[in-house]
Amino acid sequence: MFHLNSNSSFRSSDAADEKSRRFFNRVAFAFPLIERALLPGYRQALAATRLDTALTVLDLGTGTGILAAAFAERGHVVKGLDFAQRLLQRAVRRHPTVAFELFNLADLDSLPTNSWDVVSMGYLLHGLDRDFRQAVLREAARIANSHVLIFDYGEPGNALVRFIEWIEGPHYPEFLRDSRAIDFARAGLTLRHHRPMRGSGAMWLCVPDS
Repeated sequence: MFHLNSNSSFRSSDAADEKSRRFFNRVAFAFPLIERALLPGYRQALAATRLDTALTVLDLGTGTGILAAAFAERGHVVKGLDFAQRLLQRAVRRHPTVAFELFNLADLDSLPTNSWDVVSMGYLLHGLDRDFRQAVLREAARIANSHVLIFDYGEPGNALVRFIEWIEGPHYPEFLRDSRAIDFARAGLTLRHHRPMRGSGAMWLCVPDS
């Protein structure tokens, strides 16, 4: 499934939003390399969480769908949301068992409360400014019925990572400086498990406070 959410305003007129969408559509060609680097770690980390495979999953900023696919391999019902059409086109081709939807995360407030068991994010938050990052985390805590699972940078990356993130935008250094514990607390999330990942990545498994 691949369609524009009819309830979404899809704010393509916003300059920063459109710039980000253009960036990810342009670099879609590089995502096979990213997929090969991240997918084994996603599989191992998900196995370690031992989440019940009956739990449904909403994957935010799904990109080409590799985190969504790692969940689907375990038997979860999964939907992936993203606003970069070229990335989603690849996701649809490669992962037919996953539902994908073109969706602007600025419209997460249109989704019902507790409508998905797990809300996940794979290397999404570091690309958002501080205010939007907090808004996405708050909405994830509201939408999730049981868990919010986050993969992102846990420490500064190597020179190649820093160069790529410099091209992507200015928010990566700020993300690394900020405290995940404070981010989660402000969003109404309690950290249950933290797992360092290969390279500079990390996983955080949280539960909503209410």
